[in-house]
Amino acid sequence: MNFKTNRQKRNGSIALLACVALTACSFISPYDQAAYAQAVTLKVDTLALIDKATGSYTEHAADIGKLNLALAKGYEYDKNRSHNEITRKMWEVLLFKNPSDPRDGILPRFFEEWKTAGTLKPAEIANDKQDVANAFDKIIQLESGKIRNAEAH
Repeated sequence: MNFKTNRQKRNGSIALLACVALTACSFISPYDQAAYAQAVTLKVDTLALIDKATGSYTEHAADIGKLNLALAKGYEYDKNRSHNEITRKMWEVLLFKNPSDPRDGILPRFFEEWKTAGTLKPAEIANDKQDVANAFDKIIQLESGKIRNAEAH
């Protein structure tokens, strides 16, 4: 495994997230409590599963499948909201930045690394966990910073 190359890819993905957030146009969807709550829940669930990578990938394959399904639902929800392109792009960096390669996103690369190795060392997990946490934080921060509708007050 070429750790430096994977690390550079992850750092580039995080930089892309930051650029997307900074270049946000004024036409952005309003705050959505369901989207916010879902992103927070998915972050906590994802990071908890990443912590289990010191154990066998095979033991956790069903949990990974369930998490991937929940992540797909979160992505679909945000993808189909009007004026939500920035959030959609952030999800894509996390889940599948390159649509032609569904394993190119930050999280699928981690799962592939875990699957290939069988188990991971705590230091490897910590680095990847921070990348995933940062990607989720960008999604959550963008949602929490959106304008709330008058009915939401």
